[in-house]
Amino acid sequence: MNSFLDMMWIELRKAIRSRMPLWTAIGYLFMPLGIAFLIFIARNPEISRQLGLMSAKANLVAYSAADWPTYLGLFAQIIAAADFLFSVFAVSWVFGREFADGTLKDMLAVPVQRSSILLAKFVVVAIWSAVMTSVAFCVSLLLGAIIQLPGGTLNVILQNIAPIVVTACLVIAVVVPFALFASIGRGYLLPVGVAILALIMANLVVVTGWGEYFPWAVPMLYAQGKSALLPISYWITLLTGLAGMIGTYLWWKFADQNR
Repeated sequence: MNSFLDMMWIELRKAIRSRMPLWTAIGYLFMPLGIAFLIFIARNPEISRQLGLMSAKANLVAYSAADWPTYLGLFAQIIAAADFLFSVFAVSWVFGREFADGTLKDMLAVPVQRSSILLAKFVVVAIWSAVMTSVAFCVSLLLGAIIQLPGGTLNVILQNIAPIVVTACLVIAVVVPFALFASIGRGYLLPVGVAILALIMANLVVVTGWGEYFPWAVPMLYAQGKSALLPISYWITLLTGLAGMIGTYLWWKFADQNR
């Protein structure tokens, strides 16, 4: 257990000292900031007229997020998209940097089980993702108060926390396999490329009506409140994460780590 805690502390220090969590959190915030900005200019006709081309889009967003419940529902959809994107960056960096920096062989030479090393990395990615989501949620609450959305009672906010948490957990599950892609590709490019492909495939399978069976489409469907989402969708998503962890462990254990 001490080995695991030591490895987790090392991974946390690597991430914090690199400032990558800070930059990903800042990038994450652009989406809720953008939504709040569109709502703000739609509620100020003079600004909308000055911006011209943006007013139609702003009016559409403002109409769809006219009160706190719909605003928080829209935030859950933002999480499904932004959290996936930036969590993939986190996974790619945590696992891919060992290959890019040439530190993998040194790490594997340490008298610590590889399962402890990998588990520490996965826990750090989960913490990274959770912190980004928490910061974005707090900022969204502040922005909602600033633009004075109606219906902002404590009960309404508490009722909408659970869907946001579930969406974030589903996203974490579906980004776990990208640790395997970062390991196989020995860097950052392969997981990012596969992530783009997964997003394209998710849109295609949703259009064809099979989105509830495709794990990378499940978080967005859940955030949108789709009634077609089946219990098996959650099992598929969880099994996808588990398969990603097992696959990553087997690759690190049996693959030829010659560089």
